[in-house]
Amino acid sequence: MQIERWSLRLRMFLFFAFLAGSTILAINLGLWLGYRKLGIAEALDGFIFAGIIAVFGVLGATVWVWILFDEHVAKPIQTLSGTLLARAQSDHPNTKTDHSARYLGDLSLAAQTVTNQLVQTRRLLAKTVAHETAELIETNEKLAALAAEIPFGILLVSGSHKIAFYNGAATDLCGSDLYVSDKKLGLGHSIFDILTPAPLISAYARLCAGDGGIGHVIPLTVMVQDGTQILSARMRLAHAPQSKQDRPAYVLTLDDTAPDQQRRNAHSTLGTQAIRLLADLGATLQTVQNAREHVGSEQAIPKLNAAQQELLNTTAIKAAEVFEEYKHLNALRTQTVIQVSGENICDAVVARLKDVGITLMASQNDPVYLNVDPDPLISLLTHTATRLSQDGAKALSMLITPEDTGVMIALGWSGEALYVDRLDAWLSEPIDTDHPQASWRKVLNDIDTDMWPEAGRGTRRVLKLPIAHAAISAQQNRRGATYDFDLLAKPSQDTHLSTALSDLTYVVFDTETTGLFPNAGDEICQVAAVRIVNGKVVRGETLDALVDPERHIPKAATKIHHITNEMVREHPTIDVVGRALHSFARGAVLVAHNAPFDMAFLHRHASRIGAQFDHPVIDTVLLSAVVFGQSQPHSLDEICTRLGINIPPDQRHTALGDTIATAQAFLKMLKMAEAKGITTFEDLVMEMKRHSRLQPDLNNRTLAD
Repeated sequence: MQIERWSLRLRMFLFFAFLAGSTILAINLGLWLGYRKLGIAEALDGFIFAGIIAVFGVLGATVWVWILFDEHVAKPIQTLSGTLLARAQSDHPNTKTDHSARYLGDLSLAAQTVTNQLVQTRRLLAKTVAHETAELIETNEKLAALAAEIPFGILLVSGSHKIAFYNGAATDLCGSDLYVSDKKLGLGHSIFDILTPAPLISAYARLCAGDGGIGHVIPLTVMVQDGTQILSARMRLAHAPQSKQDRPAYVLTLDDTAPDQQRRNAHSTLGTQAIRLLADLGATLQTVQNAREHVGSEQAIPKLNAAQQELLNTTAIKAAEVFEEYKHLNALRTQTVIQVSGENICDAVVARLKDVGITLMASQNDPVYLNVDPDPLISLLTHTATRLSQDGAKALSMLITPEDTGVMIALGWSGEALYVDRLDAWLSEPIDTDHPQASWRKVLNDIDTDMWPEAGRGTRRVLKLPIAHAAISAQQNRRGATYDFDLLAKPSQDTHLSTALSDLTYVVFDTETTGLFPNAGDEICQVAAVRIVNGKVVRGETLDALVDPERHIPKAATKIHHITNEMVREHPTIDVVGRALHSFARGAVLVAHNAPFDMAFLHRHASRIGAQFDHPVIDTVLLSAVVFGQSQPHSLDEICTRLGINIPPDQRHTALGDTIATAQAFLKMLKMAEAKGITTFEDLVMEMKRHSRLQPDLNNRTLAD
């Protein structure tokens, strides 16, 4: 029994209860001894009556004093304690103290002064640290941006095979769609969740044993766990093992083998076609020759010669087609196809034209990325814009717009119309006078596209250039590098009770629903979640999905979360999104505000989702009661106000907005709990159960296990 864990109010209650009990016992003992000393039997009723009066008097006085003490001392001290802890986690020194703290006299003023000074000192320290580390932050951002542009996947994995770094290309290669891929890349997750373990374990063991040649690199082939993709990979140790027990981290680079395999298949198909063509030609010629030997009529010979010539002509045409396809495949193999942003293409064209004195305004409607060989495309656009300017075009512009099948690049100008024959003449010009056979038309053919002029608005003219095979992705979906290098030295942890709170991984989530009664037919219409690893919200690891509730959303619910029936139409249903959430939260502790409400919806659909949400759960309502006291209000708005967390009005009552606010509040309250000596998950569960009068704790199964 840890008495120091008891709240001040409980200890004061027990103190006054003991005081009342001992006083009543002493009074009754005195009355009994007095009665025995007096020795008059008739006086017993008087002594009993006096004892009853004394008992009620003592109880009344004690309860009255206890209530006064509880209201004027214990509650204010508990409130002040929570306020001080909250201020220690926020940057709002002027947060008003609860009005009940006035009963504490100078103590409240002194505490407020000290915390204000603490916050100001911390602000100055943070400002100094930010100034000193600004260059480092800028360098990290540049490195993250560089990692995002690298066209192949890069992962840094600890010796226990936990992911500590990955870039956007790795996410794309390993399956970025949670609705398709069973599991998704995430910091702290095992690499074996994503890739088949056998080749990785074998390559790692060989590298630790000293294999890998001069560069200490081992090439290997791995498969994504869902079996949808085979990737070529290279593994390199971060450093040589210092001992047999040392488990160094390693770098894993991934690349897609599909394009190479497609080219090999295409070459194989062309080879088969060529062999079949020659075989058919040989068989037919042999038939014609046999016919020559057996036909006796001289009149049939010219017909055989004509048939033979027609066969040779047809075969020559087919052979030429096969040869052209072969050259096209070889040309594709030699092209430098990378993923380049539309913004970079715009900047490059503007810069090249500026060098020759031509001004062009370039922009893109939405951030897009194209899989092209950028230099020929940029040169083609520059050449065309230069020719337009030489023909008198004014106010040159370029706009890149995403379309369903790719992007459309539009060169615009004011002036005379451009006719097709004039454009063809420009495209027929050689790129380089030393190689007249390489024309701008060949650039278009290599990109597998074409250009044509159109009339624009008013006096504007437009030249259209579609990139039909471009890979387009919105900027917000294009991920940079995600990393936490502290994970490399962190031992593997399970979500068992003895694990330190700071070592656990958390998934904070929230739902928006059609109503408040899951057992009466209400359904989820939006789910959002974020991951917390190593005490920080992982930027980029977010789940935010609208859900088709398969029922009508009442107007009263729409007024709260602004989700309409039209918005959820054709979105995934709860079985799909529920599986995505379950995968997103694997190995983590679930965190939610008013968790029983959200968990009731998930438990109700467990069979349909195909997974049980049996994770450990932390309810921020109960966590707030632990750190602020049960008597305080525990709504999300009240908690955020106490902690100085601002929820933008347009984000309140949206699943993602409430999730982010809950995550911020959770991290601050977790530090407050640790300051109170609650350091393990078991400690926190036991403390939350003390406040089960607010609402039930959901960790009975966790304690049983």
